[in-house]
Amino acid sequence: MAADRRSSAKDRRGGRRQDLRYSARIERLADGAEIPCTLVDVSQTGARLMAREPEGVPDEFLLRLAVGRQAQRRCAVVWRDGASMGVRFIVEVDDGF
Repeated sequence: MAADRRSSAKDRRGGRRQDLRYSARIERLADGAEIPCTLVDVSQTGARLMAREPEGVPDEFLLRLAVGRQAQRRCAVVWRDGASMGVRFIVEVDDGF
């Protein structure tokens, strides 16, 4: 029965997830400090991460996807389980101002 619940939970996600193991960094907005993490899976709307120092991860942060710091996403944590966490991507709207 637990497998059925997990299966239906996957169906409720906002987008199809792609499994991967990609090194990334969590950048805290308050002080710019970085926490190494692994991007476990990703969809258009969010991702699952494993952080090396989960106690230091704030509720909102920048996820740096590339060494050159060009690829980044602003994230909000939606669940935590030890070192694992689920995040949704925050889409910032450009008002044109």
